[in-house]
Amino acid sequence: MENDTLRLIQEMNFSYLLLIQRLLKEDKAMGMTCLGVSSEMADILAALTLKEVARLAAVPQILCSFRFQDNTVLAALTHGQIEVPATPHPLTSKPAGQCA
Repeated sequence: MENDTLRLIQEMNFSYLLLIQRLLKEDKAMGMTCLGVSSEMADILAALTLKEVARLAAVPQILCSFRFQDNTVLAALTHGQIEVPATPHPLTSKPAGQCA
């Protein structure tokens, strides 16, 4: 794997881990639903130190997963058949009950 690609994967992993920690700390139940993880896994992820996050982010594989298992859902979303709510500005709070 090229060094630049590996670096980008590690940067994405780091950002992803920080995001999931934020989700879980703000609203554990919603974070668990968005991530598809158990309460135990949520507790472990939320409790990671910055050093542990950096170590985990350094693995040479993408940590997040693509969760569309049905190509018809993906096709509907990408071809405008399903309306996707507008993404709120990152500095504003999201409406209750929505995954990030």
